[in-house]
Amino acid sequence: MLVLGVNKILKWCQITSGGRTYTCPIKYINGELFFHFKKRWHKVAEHLADHADELVEVSGKIISQPFKK
Repeated sequence: MLVLGVNKILKWCQITSGGRTYTCPIKYINGELFFHFKKRWHKVAEHLADHADELVEVSGKIISQPFKK
């Protein structure tokens, strides 16, 4: 399982597992970001790809940047 990207605006992430791509909901639990996949919550940081991006809103503008843990 590998997290490819995180969309913090719409609260989902895109992962790949077993050759398929999935879109999973995300949420913060105790200050850490988790995604829901196959009835379990997984830490994003533990499954993050080396070049994963995140979509965020900064000063009213939507930008894509490298994911920050």
